[in-house]
Amino acid sequence: MSAEAVRVGVGRLDTTERPGLVLVDCQKLFTLDPAVDAAALACGRAAAAAREAGVPVVWLRVVFDDGEDLGPVWTAKAPALTQLRPGADLAELDPRVGYVEGEPVVTKKRASGFVRTDLDDLLHDLDVHTLAVAGFTTAGCVRATVVDAASLDYAPVVLADAVADRSRQIHDAALVDLDARYADVVPDGAAWFHALGSTAR
Repeated sequence: MSAEAVRVGVGRLDTTERPGLVLVDCQKLFTLDPAVDAAALACGRAAAAAREAGVPVVWLRVVFDDGEDLGPVWTAKAPALTQLRPGADLAELDPRVGYVEGEPVVTKKRASGFVRTDLDDLLHDLDVHTLAVAGFTTAGCVRATVVDAASLDYAPVVLADAVADRSRQIHDAALVDLDARYADVVPDGAAWFHALGSTAR
């Protein structure tokens, strides 16, 4: 019997079953660059559309109590993250993303929202299967969270207009890779939620 070569990008998840929205690290430190302004506004539109459709909205943020929390990789690769201390202005959510008081916020200390957090338990409690993902940055914490979501058998959907990275080339490459391997990438997050209607749940 001949072996079949492994190929990627040959199919779509194409599901909206039990949707939820996770917004990754929409904090001021990651939205300082004017190049991400459009994505920050798109996060706000997607969150508003999700609420309108009755879809649960969950927020991720990264905060470090001290320098040791950063870990060896980010200490070497991204030492500026030490600015994300409790109460620091740069650690606050950007007002443009439209956080609503009372929505769950999960604090993380690594790239993926699933590492050493209760995000998986929370999403199960909310009965989420199709996990829409938005936020910052595309090739960093967004990608890490999407890959782990796929590994945990969620059906990830990346909202392309509501994610951004410091480099357009890295952003574009990450979206191509995510769409090929781990998620469905859709162009307009708010439109995706609007298409669900008001009875999505």
